[in-house]
Amino acid sequence: MSTPPAVFPDGVLEVKKRLPAKLSQLRYFTFMKINPYAYILCAAAFLGLPLVSVSAPAADEEKIPPSVLKKYDANKDGTLDATEQAAWQADKEKQRAARVAQRAEDLARYDTDKDGKLEKDERAAMKADDEKARAEKKAAEAEAKKLAKYDKNQNGKLEDDELAVMKADEEKHKAAAEKRKATLEARKQAKEEGQDADSR
Repeated sequence: MSTPPAVFPDGVLEVKKRLPAKLSQLRYFTFMKINPYAYILCAAAFLGLPLVSVSAPAADEEKIPPSVLKKYDANKDGTLDATEQAAWQADKEKQRAARVAQRAEDLARYDTDKDGKLEKDERAAMKADDEKARAEKKAAEAEAKKLAKYDKNQNGKLEDDELAVMKADEEKHKAAAEKRKATLEARKQAKEEGQDADSR
C-alpha cells in the first residue's frame, strides 16, 4: 500500500519545486519542522511578496549588581530608571577614561624602551613604586590619627607631654595584647593536658 502524498498549505508545493536541488528532502522537512514560519517565509520570498521584519524576543536586561542599585537607585524602587541609568553609565565612562589615562601615564613613566607595553622589569619597577606609595600613605594616615587623638593644642605636632600620653597608651595596649596571648596559650596547654589525661 503506497503512502498518500503529504498535504501542504497553498503555495508550498511551488516553493518546494524552486528549492535548490542540492537540498535533500530530509533537510527540507527538518527545516520546515523546526521553524513554524518556514512555509510562509519561503513562499513569500519565492513569490516576491514583501516581508515584515519581526524582532526576536529582547534579551534579558543586564543584571544590575546590588552595589550599583545601592548607589544609584535614588527612589529605592529596586531598579534603575532612565535618569539613574544615565548616572551609572556616566560614572562608568569616567572610570574607563581614568583607566585609559592611568595606562597612558604608566607607559609614559615606565615604558623605557618605548615599545608601547610594559615588560617584566618595567612592571616590577611600577609595582615597587606602587608599594612604596601605599606604605607612605599608610604611614601618613597613622600619623594623622595620632595627631587627631593626642595633639591637644592643635599645633600640628606632638609635644613632650602629648608624646608621653601616647607612649603610655601604647604600653597599655601592648600589655593587654601580651595578657591575651598568655591566656590563649594557657588555655591551649590546659586543653592538651586534658586530652593527654583522657588518653591514659
